[in-house]
Amino acid sequence: MKTIQIGERKIKLRFSLFGIFKYFALIVFAVICLYPVIWIFISSFKTNSELFRNVWGIPQYVVFTNYIQAVVEKRIDIAIANSFIITGATMFVSIVTGAMAAYATTRMLWRFSKVINSLFIVGLMVPTYAALIPLFSMFIRMDLNNTYTAVVLANIAFGLPMTVFILTGFFASLPRELEEAAVIDGCGIFRVFFRIILPISVSPIVTVLVINFLNSWNDLLFPLIFLSSRDMMPLPVILTMFRDELGTNYVSLMAAVVIALVPTVIVYTLLHGRIIEGMTAGAVKG
Repeated sequence: MKTIQIGERKIKLRFSLFGIFKYFALIVFAVICLYPVIWIFISSFKTNSELFRNVWGIPQYVVFTNYIQAVVEKRIDIAIANSFIITGATMFVSIVTGAMAAYATTRMLWRFSKVINSLFIVGLMVPTYAALIPLFSMFIRMDLNNTYTAVVLANIAFGLPMTVFILTGFFASLPRELEEAAVIDGCGIFRVFFRIILPISVSPIVTVLVINFLNSWNDLLFPLIFLSSRDMMPLPVILTMFRDELGTNYVSLMAAVVIALVPTVIVYTLLHGRIIEGMTAGAVKG
C-alpha cells in the first residue's frame, strides 16, 4: 500500500498482484471475444483480392459495394424480413404461453402441477437433432411443410422449457399476499395474472424474450429443414448461399454478417441490465 498527498488530502493506493492479474485476464478475454467481430467489420470494406493479400490489415480503400451486393444480389433485405417474422412470432407465443404455464404450475394449486412443471424441465434435455425426423413427418402430415408456421412451432417447442424454467424461479419467490389482496378486491385469476403478476415480472420476461430472440434469430437448422422456398428463407440460411460456380464472395458474406449482427448487438446493448436482473431474480427467496 502506498500513500500520496494531493494538497490536504491523502490518497491510499492499493497494489495487488491478484488485482492486476484479474484485470489483465479480463482485458485479454475481451480482446479475444471482440477481435473476430472487429476483423469481420474491417474486412467487409475490402475487395476479395485485398482480403487474401492483406488478411489482418486495414483496407487501403473503403469499399461499400459489398453491402450493396449483399442487399441487391443476395436480397438479404427479404431474408431479414423473414427473420423478423419468424422471430417475432416465436417470441410472442413463447412468452404468452410460457408465462401462463409457469404461473399455473407455480402459483395455482392443482393435482398434477409439479408433474407438468417437471415435464417442461425435462424438455431442456431433449436434443434438437433427435426431434427433426418426428417434426418433419408431423409437419408433412399437417401440410405445414415450407411454411413459417412449421419453423415457428419448432422454435416455440424448444424455447418453452427455458421460458418456463426462468419464470418459474421468479414466480415462486413472489409473496402470496399480492394475489390474496387482489382477490379480496374482486380480481379473478386472469386479472391477477395480467394486472399484478406480469407488471412486476418485467426483468425475467425481458430475459426470456432476449434468449428466445437470439435462439430464433440465429437458428439455421429448422429453416433449412422445414423451408424449401428461397423467398421464405431467413438470414442464417441466406448466409450459406454466398457461393457460386466461381467461388465464395467472402467480403460480401462478411458484409451480410455485419448486417445480421446489428439487431443482436442493439438488443443486447439496450437490455443487458435487464438480462442480468432476470437471471438472478428468484435466486434468493425472501
